[in-house]
Amino acid sequence: MKSYPKKDRDQALNALQRLAENDEQLTEPQVAKLAILQQGVKESHLVANEWINRISYIENDLTQLAIIQRVAFNHFDEFINSLTLAGRFGCLTRLVRGGDYSGTDSLHIWPLLAALAIHDLPAITAYKQRFVPPFLTGHKVTLLACNAVYAILGATAVTDKLRHQLTNLKDSKYSMAMLRSLAAIINQDMTSFIDNIAIMVKSNRLQQEFSPLEKCYCVNAHGLVNLWRFHTANAPLPPLDFPLPWQHELHGFFTTGHESIEISFDPLAERELNDLPIDSNTLALIHSLTAHSHRNGHE
Repeated sequence: MKSYPKKDRDQALNALQRLAENDEQLTEPQVAKLAILQQGVKESHLVANEWINRISYIENDLTQLAIIQRVAFNHFDEFINSLTLAGRFGCLTRLVRGGDYSGTDSLHIWPLLAALAIHDLPAITAYKQRFVPPFLTGHKVTLLACNAVYAILGATAVTDKLRHQLTNLKDSKYSMAMLRSLAAIINQDMTSFIDNIAIMVKSNRLQQEFSPLEKCYCVNAHGLVNLWRFHTANAPLPPLDFPLPWQHELHGFFTTGHESIEISFDPLAERELNDLPIDSNTLALIHSLTAHSHRNGHE
């Protein structure tokens, strides 16, 4: 496993201290996870919107904890476990909020790519069942990427217009590489796909909207690679050994028989479900992600 430079490790340790509020006991990963969860889901007096906001904080804190464990300590199992748990809470939040959030119906593409990056099939299935394309509002890159991913997942048809937009939209180098990676998946163009994933990995640290920790984990690149690997009939990809922040162990994780990390949590245990603005179909999806749910259904 490749170790991160000292600058990254120091940033991760500083982030851990902030996350643990300088409580040394809370720097141990299991204790930290429990503290994050207990802080977020044990306050039954919160109204629905406050509760959903608290779940969003849990998603963010667990994602930070995951990256910290990999960058500072090379704890790969904790990296995967915390990312999966964070992703489930993120999916839960978006299932309850619905598709139209912050004036857009396409923002859920980013947590969907995060779920693809760790091959979390229950979460991916929940997104597919809850959100129905075409998506119509959002930043041009977000909107185009969202419609393309759902088309590749089989939720809608791939059109000539989509192909043209993916290869012709002008934006940042990183965004264009992401869109051209999606075009390469559709066109089964392995050479173009690998070239554009390499650009995404190389430019991940240059993305101004990413936090220092997010720059240490190229989540979108891993999501697109798993989209090719597990959700198309495209030819198998060769081993991809890009430099950090590419996670070589993550790329190999799903083909080595170690994909059965158990995830079990029930954030709804102390909530009256009728208090939440959700329909019965969404409620069924939430239950599929929460109470006594495990990742052992993965391929």
